[in-house]
Amino acid sequence: MHNASLWVYVLLVLSIGCSSTAQIFQKLAAHDLATHTGSPLSLLLKPNILLSVFFLGTGLLLWLVVLGKLELSIAYPMLSLGYVVVMLAARQLFHESIPPRRWLGTAFIMAGISLLVGGIA
Repeated sequence: MHNASLWVYVLLVLSIGCSSTAQIFQKLAAHDLATHTGSPLSLLLKPNILLSVFFLGTGLLLWLVVLGKLELSIAYPMLSLGYVVVMLAARQLFHESIPPRRWLGTAFIMAGISLLVGGIA
């Protein structure tokens, strides 16, 4: 597995998961912002904003560990999995319509990741 142990790849997947989760909470926070009537501080203390910051921070810390152990040219393209995760989550959670063109783009992303991972082993 290309000079990196399995745990580095687990941390990479967790980092992608945290970043993707943060995007979902940011979408929810955007709705909170649109409907917020209180003070700016009470807005910052809303759960969706706090959870977004938590997941972004956790994803960043995990990402830094990954970058210390894995080549950037391998790790960075893997982040594109986040686009796939967020698109699928948006479809499921927010009932967003995904046109065929986006599905095709997702297929290209997955094909690229498959080539990347195939080249690691």
